[in-house]
Amino acid sequence: MKLIIEETEELMSESAMHILLGAMMQDKRVNISLTSGRSPKTLYKMLVPKVKDQEKFKDIEYYLFDDSPYIGEPHGGNWKEMQELFFQKANIPEEKIHITTLDNWETYDEEIKNAGGIDVMVIGLGYDGHFCGNCPRCTPLDSYTYCLDWQVKKDANPDYGDRPTQPYSLTMGPKSLMRVKHLVMIVNGEEKAEIFKRMLDEPISDENPATILKLHPNFTIIADKAAAKYINLKDYQRL
Repeated sequence: MKLIIEETEELMSESAMHILLGAMMQDKRVNISLTSGRSPKTLYKMLVPKVKDQEKFKDIEYYLFDDSPYIGEPHGGNWKEMQELFFQKANIPEEKIHITTLDNWETYDEEIKNAGGIDVMVIGLGYDGHFCGNCPRCTPLDSYTYCLDWQVKKDANPDYGDRPTQPYSLTMGPKSLMRVKHLVMIVNGEEKAEIFKRMLDEPISDENPATILKLHPNFTIIADKAAAKYINLKDYQRL
């Protein structure tokens, strides 16, 4: 595990962007997986002008690692949010974007494997230790992509609330992420400081699902100083 602490969110985002662009410059098809949420907003603001309408990035394929489809619709909030955050602004055609659906989740990992695997995936750290759609007390730690009834998530985590129009959660599981060639986590903001410290210090457990990511053979964490307020970098240099 490589841990990088930057002074600001902007510098954190810039470091993550350089990793993405480095992978995207390869002379082959490149498969990138991106996250939604608050953490990557500055990253996407920086990345859009770098990739928009650029011929050199025409072979990039984008993969989304989770979604909760609305009843009667093929996609859910993650698809829509990523369109607004990045894909529409960067003029990424829909045929270049892949996502878990109720029709493909059972074959999603095999499709990715046959396409050459994910070259780099950017994820965030949830306030309760979740990553992708893998949440406390309901994450099968030995799973690839899986489908979970939302009620199961709510029963395990009552503060998640009801989602009557999105009854299922689809997500790439821990084993799926272990196949990613370079896994990058971005962590920003003082509100993430406690869970970030816990993720690094606690043993692997579905109480704090992100702890399992420490097993990844090529895992980079980039945090801003606010999120790393409880972290002494020297304590983790050998992890």
